[in-house]
Amino acid sequence: MESVSEESLLKETEILASPPANFGELLRRRRKEAGLSVADLARKTGVVRTTIHNIEQGLTTASPQTLKLLASVKVLRLTELDASREGALDTWFTQQYDPLQMVRGMDAVLNGPGGQIEQTLLYLDPQSAADWHALSNSEQYITSFRSKIPLDKLAERIIRESKGVGLDVDGLGCGDGKTETALMQRLADLMPTPPDLQLYLLDISHVLLSEAYRFALDALAPRRISVVAIHGNFNDVSKNPLLYMHPRSIRRMRVFLMMGGTLGNIHDEPWFFRDLAACAQPGDLAALDCQLVRAPADQPEEQIRAADQAFRAKQQLEAYSSFLGGPLRRHCRGLQGLRLHTELATHCPVPGSYAVEFWADVEKEGEPLRQFLVWRTKRYDIEKLSQCLHRLGWNTLQTWKYGPEKLAAVLLIQRQ
Repeated sequence: MESVSEESLLKETEILASPPANFGELLRRRRKEAGLSVADLARKTGVVRTTIHNIEQGLTTASPQTLKLLASVKVLRLTELDASREGALDTWFTQQYDPLQMVRGMDAVLNGPGGQIEQTLLYLDPQSAADWHALSNSEQYITSFRSKIPLDKLAERIIRESKGVGLDVDGLGCGDGKTETALMQRLADLMPTPPDLQLYLLDISHVLLSEAYRFALDALAPRRISVVAIHGNFNDVSKNPLLYMHPRSIRRMRVFLMMGGTLGNIHDEPWFFRDLAACAQPGDLAALDCQLVRAPADQPEEQIRAADQAFRAKQQLEAYSSFLGGPLRRHCRGLQGLRLHTELATHCPVPGSYAVEFWADVEKEGEPLRQFLVWRTKRYDIEKLSQCLHRLGWNTLQTWKYGPEKLAAVLLIQRQ
Protein backbone atom coordinates (compact mmCIF):
# COMPACT_ATOMS: atom_id res chain seq x y z
CA MET A 1 0.00 0.00 0.00
CA GLU A 2 1.35 3.42 -1.02
CA SER A 3 2.26 5.60 1.96
CA VAL A 4 1.03 9.19 2.07
CA SER A 5 3.28 11.83 3.61
CA GLU A 6 2.01 14.30 6.18
CA GLU A 7 3.03 17.15 3.85
CA SER A 8 0.95 15.68 1.01
CA LEU A 9 -2.06 15.35 3.28
CA LEU A 10 -1.68 18.97 4.41
CA LYS A 11 -1.50 20.19 0.82
CA GLU A 12 -4.59 18.19 -0.14
CA THR A 13 -6.43 19.55 2.89
CA GLU A 14 -5.54 23.13 1.87
CA ILE A 15 -6.78 22.62 -1.68
CA LEU A 16 -10.04 21.06 -0.51
CA ALA A 17 -10.61 23.89 1.98
CA SER A 18 -9.70 26.76 -0.33
CA PRO A 19 -9.41 25.99 -4.06
CA PRO A 20 -8.17 28.96 -6.12
CA ALA A 21 -10.77 31.05 -7.92
CA ASN A 22 -9.39 29.93 -11.30
CA PHE A 23 -9.50 26.23 -10.39
CA GLY A 24 -11.43 25.33 -13.56
CA GLU A 25 -8.81 26.88 -15.84
CA LEU A 26 -6.01 25.15 -13.94
CA LEU A 27 -7.82 21.80 -14.06
CA ARG A 28 -8.27 22.06 -17.83
CA ARG A 29 -4.61 22.94 -18.31
CA ARG A 30 -3.34 20.12 -16.08
CA ARG A 31 -5.68 17.61 -17.73
CA LYS A 32 -4.38 18.49 -21.18
CA GLU A 33 -0.76 18.43 -20.00
CA ALA A 34 -1.41 14.90 -18.72
CA GLY A 35 -2.84 13.86 -22.09
CA LEU A 36 -6.27 13.10 -20.63
CA SER A 37 -9.61 13.77 -22.31
CA VAL A 38 -12.66 14.77 -20.27
CA ALA A 39 -13.95 11.23 -20.77
CA ASP A 40 -10.64 9.77 -19.51
CA LEU A 41 -10.78 11.89 -16.37
CA ALA A 42 -14.43 10.96 -15.82
CA ARG A 43 -13.54 7.26 -15.95
CA LYS A 44 -10.64 7.67 -13.53
CA THR A 45 -12.59 9.66 -10.96
CA GLY A 46 -16.22 8.64 -11.36
CA VAL A 47 -17.14 12.33 -11.80
CA VAL A 48 -19.73 12.92 -14.52
CA ARG A 49 -18.25 14.36 -17.74
CA THR A 50 -20.72 17.25 -17.74
CA THR A 51 -19.60 18.23 -14.25
CA ILE A 52 -15.92 18.26 -15.28
CA HIS A 53 -16.76 20.33 -18.37
CA ASN A 54 -18.76 22.87 -16.32
CA ILE A 55 -15.97 23.18 -13.73
CA GLU A 56 -13.39 23.82 -16.45
CA GLN A 57 -15.61 26.45 -18.10
CA GLY A 58 -16.21 28.26 -14.81
CA LEU A 59 -19.95 27.48 -14.94
CA THR A 60 -19.93 25.64 -11.62
CA THR A 61 -17.70 25.16 -8.60
CA ALA A 62 -16.30 21.78 -7.59
CA SER A 63 -17.81 20.33 -4.42
CA PRO A 64 -15.43 19.10 -1.69
CA GLN A 65 -16.17 15.50 -2.71
CA THR A 66 -15.44 16.27 -6.38
CA LEU A 67 -12.24 18.07 -5.41
CA LYS A 68 -11.14 15.02 -3.44
CA LEU A 69 -11.81 12.71 -6.39
CA LEU A 70 -9.92 14.99 -8.80
CA ALA A 71 -7.02 15.36 -6.36
CA SER A 72 -6.70 11.57 -6.25
CA VAL A 73 -5.47 11.60 -9.88
CA LYS A 74 -1.78 12.16 -9.13
CA VAL A 75 -0.85 13.02 -12.72
CA LEU A 76 -2.93 16.21 -12.42
CA ARG A 77 -0.69 17.44 -9.57
CA LEU A 78 -3.63 19.25 -7.95
CA THR A 79 -1.97 19.17 -4.52
CA GLU A 80 0.64 21.52 -6.03
CA LEU A 81 -1.93 24.20 -6.87
CA ASP A 82 -0.89 26.37 -3.97
CA ALA A 83 2.52 26.92 -5.57
CA SER A 84 0.89 27.92 -8.84
CA ARG A 85 -1.40 30.62 -7.46
CA GLU A 86 1.14 33.37 -7.94
CA GLY A 87 0.96 33.00 -11.72
CA ALA A 88 -2.74 32.12 -11.81
CA LEU A 89 -5.11 33.61 -14.34
CA ASP A 90 -7.52 35.73 -12.31
CA THR A 91 -8.76 38.13 -14.99
CA TRP A 92 -11.82 37.52 -17.13
CA PHE A 93 -13.42 39.31 -20.06
CA THR A 94 -17.17 39.09 -20.57
CA GLN A 95 -18.26 38.33 -24.12
CA GLN A 96 -19.93 41.74 -24.36
CA TYR A 97 -16.78 43.66 -23.34
CA ASP A 98 -15.53 45.48 -26.44
CA PRO A 99 -13.93 48.80 -25.38
CA LEU A 100 -12.87 49.73 -28.91
CA GLN A 101 -16.46 49.44 -30.14
CA MET A 102 -17.71 51.34 -27.09
CA VAL A 103 -15.28 54.21 -27.75
CA ARG A 104 -16.40 54.34 -31.38
CA GLY A 105 -20.01 54.45 -30.23
CA MET A 106 -19.30 57.28 -27.81
CA ASP A 107 -17.40 59.18 -30.51
CA ALA A 108 -20.41 58.86 -32.83
CA VAL A 109 -22.79 60.19 -30.16
CA LEU A 110 -20.54 63.12 -29.24
CA ASN A 111 -20.25 64.17 -32.87
CA GLY A 112 -23.97 63.82 -33.45
CA PRO A 113 -26.81 66.31 -32.88
CA GLY A 114 -26.83 65.83 -29.10
CA GLY A 115 -28.50 63.48 -26.65
CA GLN A 116 -27.64 61.20 -23.77
CA ILE A 117 -24.26 59.57 -23.14
CA GLU A 118 -24.47 56.10 -21.58
CA GLN A 119 -22.86 56.79 -18.23
CA THR A 120 -20.51 53.82 -18.10
CA LEU A 121 -18.75 55.20 -21.19
CA LEU A 122 -17.39 58.09 -19.13
CA TYR A 123 -14.88 55.76 -17.47
CA LEU A 124 -13.46 54.16 -20.61
CA ASP A 125 -10.37 56.14 -21.53
CA PRO A 126 -7.40 56.32 -19.12
CA GLN A 127 -7.65 60.06 -18.50
CA SER A 128 -11.35 59.81 -17.60
CA ALA A 129 -10.54 57.00 -15.19
CA ALA A 130 -7.75 59.08 -13.65
CA ASP A 131 -10.11 62.06 -13.26
CA TRP A 132 -12.72 59.90 -11.51
CA HIS A 133 -10.04 58.38 -9.27
CA ALA A 134 -8.90 61.86 -8.23
CA LEU A 135 -12.48 62.84 -7.33
CA SER A 136 -13.25 59.69 -5.35
CA ASN A 137 -9.98 59.94 -3.44
CA SER A 138 -10.20 63.64 -2.67
CA GLU A 139 -9.89 64.57 1.00
CA GLN A 140 -13.38 66.07 1.04
CA TYR A 141 -15.07 62.96 -0.40
CA ILE A 142 -13.15 60.56 1.84
CA THR A 143 -13.81 62.63 4.95
CA SER A 144 -17.50 63.24 4.23
CA PHE A 145 -18.59 59.89 2.80
CA ARG A 146 -16.08 57.14 2.09
CA SER A 147 -14.68 56.91 5.60
CA LYS A 148 -18.19 57.12 7.09
CA ILE A 149 -19.74 54.08 5.38
CA PRO A 150 -20.85 51.73 8.21
CA LEU A 151 -18.90 48.71 6.93
CA ASP A 152 -18.56 47.13 10.39
CA LYS A 153 -22.33 47.01 10.87
CA LEU A 154 -22.87 45.85 7.31
CA ALA A 155 -20.36 43.02 7.69
CA GLU A 156 -21.92 41.87 10.98
CA ARG A 157 -25.39 41.67 9.43
CA ILE A 158 -24.11 39.82 6.33
CA ILE A 159 -22.38 37.23 8.53
CA ARG A 160 -25.55 36.82 10.58
CA GLU A 161 -27.61 36.20 7.43
CA SER A 162 -25.04 33.82 5.93
CA LYS A 163 -25.49 31.29 8.78
CA GLY A 164 -21.96 29.95 8.34
CA VAL A 165 -21.91 29.27 4.59
CA GLY A 166 -19.23 30.59 2.22
CA LEU A 167 -19.68 33.99 0.59
CA ASP A 168 -19.14 35.00 -3.04
CA VAL A 169 -19.03 38.81 -3.12
CA ASP A 170 -19.57 40.67 -6.41
CA GLY A 171 -18.34 44.28 -6.56
CA LEU A 172 -20.46 45.71 -9.39
CA GLY A 173 -18.89 48.86 -10.83
CA CYS A 174 -16.12 48.57 -8.25
CA GLY A 175 -14.03 51.57 -9.36
CA ASP A 176 -10.76 51.42 -7.41
CA GLY A 177 -12.09 48.60 -5.21
CA LYS A 178 -11.14 50.17 -1.89
CA THR A 179 -14.58 50.00 -0.31
CA GLU A 180 -15.13 46.42 -1.50
CA THR A 181 -11.73 45.39 -0.13
CA ALA A 182 -12.40 47.06 3.22
CA LEU A 183 -15.69 45.17 3.54
CA MET A 184 -13.95 41.86 2.71
CA GLN A 185 -11.43 42.51 5.48
CA ARG A 186 -14.23 43.09 7.97
CA LEU A 187 -16.05 39.95 6.83
CA ALA A 188 -12.83 37.94 7.20
CA ASP A 189 -12.40 39.22 10.76
CA LEU A 190 -15.76 37.64 11.63
CA MET A 191 -15.11 34.24 9.99
CA PRO A 192 -12.91 31.24 10.85
CA THR A 193 -9.39 31.18 9.36
CA PRO A 194 -8.99 30.85 6.44
CA PRO A 195 -12.24 32.67 5.64
CA ASP A 196 -14.51 31.06 3.02
CA LEU A 197 -14.64 34.20 0.89
CA GLN A 198 -14.24 35.02 -2.78
CA LEU A 199 -14.26 38.52 -4.26
CA TYR A 200 -15.28 39.24 -7.85
CA LEU A 201 -14.50 42.77 -9.03
CA LEU A 202 -16.39 43.99 -12.11
CA ASP A 203 -15.81 47.28 -13.89
CA ILE A 204 -15.98 48.63 -17.42
CA SER A 205 -12.75 50.62 -17.01
CA HIS A 206 -9.59 48.58 -17.56
CA VAL A 207 -7.57 51.26 -15.74
CA LEU A 208 -9.77 51.30 -12.64
CA LEU A 209 -10.23 47.53 -12.59
CA SER A 210 -6.46 47.01 -12.74
CA GLU A 211 -6.03 49.37 -9.81
CA ALA A 212 -8.80 47.63 -7.87
CA TYR A 213 -7.42 44.16 -8.54
CA ARG A 214 -3.89 45.04 -7.43
CA PHE A 215 -5.17 46.80 -4.31
CA ALA A 216 -7.48 43.92 -3.34
CA LEU A 217 -4.87 41.26 -4.06
CA ASP A 218 -2.25 42.98 -1.91
CA ALA A 219 -4.70 43.29 0.97
CA LEU A 220 -6.53 39.96 0.75
CA ALA A 221 -4.10 37.39 -0.65
CA PRO A 222 -2.24 37.06 2.70
CA ARG A 223 -5.60 36.06 4.21
CA ARG A 224 -6.14 33.41 1.49
CA ILE A 225 -9.09 35.26 -0.06
CA SER A 226 -9.41 34.72 -3.81
CA VAL A 227 -9.78 37.82 -5.98
CA VAL A 228 -11.03 37.74 -9.57
CA ALA A 229 -11.15 40.74 -11.92
CA ILE A 230 -13.89 40.82 -14.57
CA HIS A 231 -13.92 43.32 -17.44
CA GLY A 232 -17.54 44.14 -18.16
CA ASN A 233 -20.62 46.29 -17.66
CA PHE A 234 -22.65 45.77 -14.48
CA ASN A 235 -25.80 46.17 -16.59
CA ASP A 236 -24.92 42.77 -18.13
CA VAL A 237 -24.86 40.69 -14.93
CA SER A 238 -27.39 38.22 -16.36
CA LYS A 239 -25.02 37.50 -19.25
CA ASN A 240 -22.12 36.52 -16.98
CA PRO A 241 -22.77 33.29 -15.01
CA LEU A 242 -19.53 33.75 -13.07
CA LEU A 243 -21.30 36.53 -11.14
CA TYR A 244 -24.33 34.56 -10.04
CA MET A 245 -23.93 30.81 -10.64
CA HIS A 246 -24.71 28.71 -7.55
CA PRO A 247 -23.51 25.09 -7.77
CA ARG A 248 -26.27 22.88 -6.42
CA SER A 249 -23.75 20.71 -4.58
CA ILE A 250 -22.29 23.57 -2.51
CA ARG A 251 -24.16 25.83 -0.11
CA ARG A 252 -22.90 29.35 -0.68
CA MET A 253 -24.40 32.82 -0.54
CA ARG A 254 -23.95 35.52 -3.15
CA VAL A 255 -23.58 39.15 -2.03
CA PHE A 256 -23.92 41.84 -4.71
CA LEU A 257 -22.25 45.15 -3.84
CA MET A 258 -23.07 48.50 -5.42
CA MET A 259 -21.07 51.06 -3.49
CA GLY A 260 -19.80 54.53 -4.32
CA GLY A 261 -23.22 55.83 -5.36
CA THR A 262 -23.44 53.46 -8.34
CA LEU A 263 -27.16 52.94 -7.72
CA GLY A 264 -27.85 56.61 -8.42
CA ASN A 265 -26.17 56.39 -11.83
CA ILE A 266 -28.46 53.63 -13.15
CA HIS A 267 -30.92 54.82 -15.78
CA ASP A 268 -33.76 52.43 -14.90
CA GLU A 269 -33.42 50.91 -11.42
CA PRO A 270 -36.59 48.71 -11.56
CA TRP A 271 -35.37 47.07 -14.76
CA PHE A 272 -31.93 46.49 -13.24
CA PHE A 273 -33.18 44.94 -9.98
CA ARG A 274 -35.77 42.82 -11.75
CA ASP A 275 -32.93 41.44 -13.87
CA LEU A 276 -30.71 40.96 -10.81
CA ALA A 277 -33.53 39.15 -8.97
CA ALA A 278 -33.76 36.69 -11.85
CA CYS A 279 -30.04 35.89 -11.38
CA ALA A 280 -30.09 35.68 -7.58
CA GLN A 281 -31.11 32.69 -5.49
CA PRO A 282 -33.54 33.07 -2.56
CA GLY A 283 -31.53 34.33 0.38
CA ASP A 284 -28.84 36.05 -1.68
CA LEU A 285 -28.00 39.59 -0.56
CA ALA A 286 -27.29 42.96 -2.14
CA ALA A 287 -25.75 45.96 -0.39
CA LEU A 288 -26.31 49.41 -1.90
CA ASP A 289 -25.34 52.88 -0.86
CA CYS A 290 -27.15 55.96 -2.09
CA GLN A 291 -27.77 59.64 -1.55
CA LEU A 292 -31.06 60.69 0.07
CA VAL A 293 -33.50 63.38 -1.04
CA ARG A 294 -32.82 66.85 0.30
CA ALA A 295 -36.52 67.69 -0.12
CA PRO A 296 -39.54 65.56 -1.11
CA ALA A 297 -39.59 64.94 -4.86
CA ASP A 298 -43.21 66.10 -5.14
CA GLN A 299 -42.35 69.58 -3.84
CA PRO A 300 -42.14 72.53 -6.28
CA GLU A 301 -38.88 72.50 -8.22
CA GLU A 302 -37.66 75.78 -6.72
CA GLN A 303 -37.89 74.27 -3.22
CA ILE A 304 -35.88 71.20 -4.21
CA ARG A 305 -33.25 73.37 -5.88
CA ALA A 306 -33.01 75.55 -2.80
CA ALA A 307 -32.58 72.52 -0.51
CA ASP A 308 -30.03 70.65 -2.64
CA GLN A 309 -26.57 72.18 -2.71
CA ALA A 310 -25.74 70.43 -6.01
CA PHE A 311 -27.84 73.03 -7.86
CA ARG A 312 -25.99 76.02 -6.49
CA ALA A 313 -22.43 74.81 -5.84
CA LYS A 314 -20.19 76.23 -8.55
CA GLN A 315 -17.17 74.64 -6.89
CA GLN A 316 -18.69 71.19 -7.47
CA LEU A 317 -19.13 71.91 -11.18
CA GLU A 318 -15.53 73.07 -11.39
CA ALA A 319 -14.34 69.93 -9.58
CA TYR A 320 -16.29 67.74 -11.99
CA SER A 321 -15.20 69.69 -15.08
CA SER A 322 -12.26 67.44 -16.02
CA PHE A 323 -14.18 64.21 -15.44
CA LEU A 324 -17.44 65.19 -17.16
CA GLY A 325 -16.05 67.54 -19.79
CA GLY A 326 -12.92 65.55 -20.64
CA PRO A 327 -14.55 63.07 -23.07
CA LEU A 328 -16.21 65.91 -24.97
CA ARG A 329 -12.97 67.87 -25.23
CA ARG A 330 -11.17 64.77 -26.51
CA HIS A 331 -13.84 63.45 -28.87
CA CYS A 332 -15.94 66.39 -30.13
CA ARG A 333 -14.31 67.46 -33.38
CA GLY A 334 -14.23 71.21 -33.97
CA LEU A 335 -15.18 72.03 -30.37
CA GLN A 336 -15.02 75.76 -29.63
CA GLY A 337 -16.94 76.13 -26.40
CA LEU A 338 -18.16 73.92 -23.56
CA ARG A 339 -20.37 74.83 -20.60
CA LEU A 340 -21.53 72.46 -17.87
CA HIS A 341 -24.71 73.07 -15.88
CA THR A 342 -27.10 71.13 -13.66
CA GLU A 343 -30.79 70.43 -14.20
CA LEU A 344 -33.46 68.83 -12.02
CA ALA A 345 -35.44 65.79 -13.18
CA THR A 346 -38.34 64.63 -10.99
CA HIS A 347 -39.86 62.02 -13.31
CA CYS A 348 -37.73 59.06 -12.24
CA PRO A 349 -38.47 55.32 -12.30
CA VAL A 350 -38.26 54.96 -8.50
CA PRO A 351 -41.14 56.79 -6.77
CA GLY A 352 -40.05 59.59 -4.46
CA SER A 353 -36.67 60.07 -6.14
CA TYR A 354 -35.24 62.88 -8.23
CA ALA A 355 -32.11 63.27 -10.33
CA VAL A 356 -29.39 65.89 -10.49
CA GLU A 357 -28.49 65.90 -14.17
CA PHE A 358 -25.26 67.32 -15.54
CA TRP A 359 -25.66 68.75 -19.04
CA ALA A 360 -23.01 70.02 -21.43
CA ASP A 361 -23.67 72.80 -23.95
CA VAL A 362 -21.31 72.30 -26.89
CA GLU A 363 -20.46 75.04 -29.37
CA LYS A 364 -19.00 74.44 -32.82
CA GLU A 365 -18.28 77.13 -35.41
CA GLY A 366 -21.18 77.72 -37.76
CA GLU A 367 -23.36 75.03 -36.12
CA PRO A 368 -26.33 75.19 -33.75
CA LEU A 369 -25.80 74.63 -30.04
CA ARG A 370 -25.74 70.95 -29.07
CA GLN A 371 -26.68 69.61 -25.66
CA PHE A 372 -25.56 66.35 -24.08
CA LEU A 373 -26.73 64.72 -20.87
CA VAL A 374 -23.37 63.48 -19.62
CA TRP A 375 -24.09 62.31 -16.08
CA ARG A 376 -26.82 61.96 -13.48
CA THR A 377 -26.91 61.16 -9.80
CA LYS A 378 -30.16 60.43 -8.00
CA ARG A 379 -31.50 61.09 -4.53
CA TYR A 380 -33.91 58.63 -2.91
CA ASP A 381 -36.66 58.54 -0.34
CA ILE A 382 -35.42 55.46 1.53
CA GLU A 383 -38.89 54.19 2.44
CA LYS A 384 -40.21 54.45 -1.11
CA LEU A 385 -37.02 52.91 -2.48
CA SER A 386 -37.51 49.93 -0.15
CA GLN A 387 -41.13 49.59 -1.25
CA CYS A 388 -40.08 49.64 -4.89
CA LEU A 389 -37.41 46.98 -4.30
CA HIS A 390 -39.94 44.82 -2.44
CA ARG A 391 -42.22 44.81 -5.50
CA LEU A 392 -39.23 43.64 -7.55
CA GLY A 393 -38.46 40.66 -5.32
CA TRP A 394 -36.13 42.16 -2.70
CA ASN A 395 -36.78 42.61 1.03
CA THR A 396 -34.96 45.35 2.90
CA LEU A 397 -33.27 43.81 5.95
CA GLN A 398 -31.67 46.93 7.39
CA THR A 399 -30.66 50.48 6.52
CA TRP A 400 -27.98 52.69 8.00
CA LYS A 401 -27.85 56.43 7.42
CA TYR A 402 -24.43 58.06 7.45
CA GLY A 403 -22.39 61.05 6.31
CA PRO A 404 -22.94 64.79 6.85
CA GLU A 405 -26.48 65.38 8.15
CA LYS A 406 -27.19 61.67 7.50
CA LEU A 407 -27.88 62.38 3.82
CA ALA A 408 -26.46 59.07 2.60
CA ALA A 409 -27.57 55.53 3.40
CA VAL A 410 -26.59 51.89 2.99
CA LEU A 411 -29.33 49.34 2.37
CA LEU A 412 -28.95 45.59 2.81
CA ILE A 413 -31.60 43.76 0.80
CA GLN A 414 -32.33 40.07 0.35
CA ARG A 415 -33.79 38.10 -2.54
CA GLN A 416 -37.26 36.90 -1.52
